[in-house]
Amino acid sequence: MGFFSFLKKIFEGPTEQAEAVHEKIDFSEIEKVVNEKSKGLEIKEAEVVSIIKNRVANFIEELKEKIKIAESVEIESKEKNDKIKSAVYEGRKKYLEFLERFMENIGDMEETNSLKKVMEKIDLAFTRLNESSGKSYERATILIGKEMGGIKESLKNLSNEILSIFNENKSILSASESLSMIKLKLNEDKEMKEKIKEIDSEIINLNNKIIQKGRETKEILIRIEDLKNSPKYMENLEKEKLIQAKEKEVEKSISDLKQLINFKALSNFFHIFDDKMMIVKLYRDNFSGEFKKDNGNNILNLLNESKLNTEQISNLVKLILDKEGEIKDIKSTIKKDEIQPVALELEKTNEEAQGFVNELGWAEKNKEKIEITREEIFKLIKAKLASINVDLKED
Repeated sequence: MGFFSFLKKIFEGPTEQAEAVHEKIDFSEIEKVVNEKSKGLEIKEAEVVSIIKNRVANFIEELKEKIKIAESVEIESKEKNDKIKSAVYEGRKKYLEFLERFMENIGDMEETNSLKKVMEKIDLAFTRLNESSGKSYERATILIGKEMGGIKESLKNLSNEILSIFNENKSILSASESLSMIKLKLNEDKEMKEKIKEIDSEIINLNNKIIQKGRETKEILIRIEDLKNSPKYMENLEKEKLIQAKEKEVEKSISDLKQLINFKALSNFFHIFDDKMMIVKLYRDNFSGEFKKDNGNNILNLLNESKLNTEQISNLVKLILDKEGEIKDIKSTIKKDEIQPVALELEKTNEEAQGFVNELGWAEKNKEKIEITREEIFKLIKAKLASINVDLKED
């Protein structure tokens, strides 16, 4: 009969209890009640462990006597051949060695009052004995079955008694497990409450920062509006409008100028000169861009050299250059833009505010996750309390 299989069933199986009256407590009383019940369980557990230790000690003394009897059997006097006698002798020797080790294992329990540890230690000792001594026992019983059977009977009695003691008191282990779990979850809940306090403080801080950034944004917008209404800004605005109008006039004049130039005639005149043909092609394909690069000097030189320049063309070039000069003069009178640095300040402030908004969202999500976990912990604590006949009062 294997001791381990019985013990495993007991550890895993439900604990049967008579229906008991449930104590009702507030959540704030849990720690106190758990500590009180833990102390009571420790006393009960120590009493049960003491009973088991005493029974084991008595068993060891009993087993030692039976070992002496098995050792005293004279194998040589048996009417069997030497091969069988040798096998029996060797089997007895080995089995008794295993028993000595077994007694050492189950006798070494002075350092603990834990019922679970004691039962696990006894279970391990029985398991090792059963796994290692089977063949040795079978060989020994060939000639000394009665004496070896007595030893086996003692082992069986011990296992049955220990199981009986444990079965009668296994509710102690169940309650102890529940109390340990409640303590663990209470500590986790305390840590989470502290974490929520930190997050709440962070949320307040972030909200204050967001409000402050909102104030700063309003102040910057007022400054920008004041600058837009200032005489300097209005004057710059009028000048920029004037510049835009003149630039349109320049573009129109450049377009008109292109229409006056006979590019076909220029190409015919300079077709054998690669460098000058390159200038002709550049102006033909991108007249406005090339004119602005050199103020029309290159195309005027070609026109003069080919005798294709006209008074109308020269006058229009002069008109364009004069307008360009006017635009340059107007630009030189435009005062420094005071709005741009303030606008950059506004952009930076908005970015900082959005950063705080993002952090706030993360903090709130983190708090929500922790609160969900706390609800799960509360349910587990409530269930474990119910298993030790304690109910939480409804809020």
